[in-house]
Amino acid sequence: MFRVRFKNWLVLLSAVLVLAACGGDTGTSDTTEASEDTTAETEAPVATEATETTGTEAPAEMSPEKSDIRVMPAAIPQFLPVFVAQDQGLFAENGLNVEIVEFEGGAGRSTEAALSGEADLGYTSWPIAFSLAERGQQLKFVTTHAYYAREGGVDYGTHDLVVAEDSPIQTVADLEGTRIGVVARGSNEEAFLVSIMQQVGVDPNSVELIEAFWGDHPSLIEAGEIDVGYMIYPFTGAIIPYGETSGNGFRTLGDPYLGGENEIPEMLGDRGGGLFPMAATPQFVEENPNTIRAWALALREAHQWIVDNPAEALAISEAATGVPADAQKSNPPHLYVTWPEGWEDQLQLVVDIMVTADLLGEGLDVNTFTSDLPFTEEEMTVDGRYFAWDPASLP
Repeated sequence: MFRVRFKNWLVLLSAVLVLAACGGDTGTSDTTEASEDTTAETEAPVATEATETTGTEAPAEMSPEKSDIRVMPAAIPQFLPVFVAQDQGLFAENGLNVEIVEFEGGAGRSTEAALSGEADLGYTSWPIAFSLAERGQQLKFVTTHAYYAREGGVDYGTHDLVVAEDSPIQTVADLEGTRIGVVARGSNEEAFLVSIMQQVGVDPNSVELIEAFWGDHPSLIEAGEIDVGYMIYPFTGAIIPYGETSGNGFRTLGDPYLGGENEIPEMLGDRGGGLFPMAATPQFVEENPNTIRAWALALREAHQWIVDNPAEALAISEAATGVPADAQKSNPPHLYVTWPEGWEDQLQLVVDIMVTADLLGEGLDVNTFTSDLPFTEEEMTVDGRYFAWDPASLP
């Protein structure tokens, strides 16, 4: 469909997983001392209904079957709850000894690790997991983490299409014959781009995808090697402050994930989606239900800790991700959730987008990714809350 060129090492993922998405190394770090918190607690919206559950009852014995687990999240602020739970001892309080594994690559690398047993939990992306399931390699989405949505009048989206400020490209209807930077083929980015172009009358075959790390997109635009960068915060914030549409010689065409603005068709819409969950194999979930429950509970506690301690959370985020605090203050606010309400509907929406883009065949059952999780309806209701964190509000 697309013509493709490669711009750096990020595309060299496992031969088993040619589909890749969201990148970033991950690892543990000692946190720096946070400044005194003078920010009022952020009131987060509450999900009023539980997501559909499997009817699984909570086990009588709550001790984790496997207390020592290896996990591979991305070292970006979207996964801050994992690093907070580690730093604040919340995993340990719930009976877990968690090793956060450092790695190079993106979601393809961590997904492969979860499938092979190299890691017990690895972050993945919905399209990668969908494509693998079509080939008989099933995963379970254990926890969601960052959620991209428009909620309560606040835009929690973190993706943008970026062009040079003087570019003739004004809207997505002008993408015919352009070169677009994406982090990897087969990713969320490709699926959403194809769908957008089909809806606005642009021939996807006229477009060349050039694989490059998000942080390289601005320099590639300046060098004339790409016309558009499909970027994600915190990298976008380095050139265009959050809330602005232009800066430092660049401007945005809008958010291709949520859509519905700036002539981009509605994609995920205001309800959004948590496209980068932590995943495990069905066998691990079945054999270790208490471990999965302890993991989820620790993260739920981390979400509340972040809301209660926003400045300290920023210090942990800076230490864990390497993204300077000032840069994170130029990012959109984050919305964290363990299990979003009605997420099966949004999963199906992305499946439909991929089918339309010829990246997936028909007939995939999205319930296979969320069924048989060891959570009660009460837990799903309580943990269905969203927790907002806005570094920009900090002094």
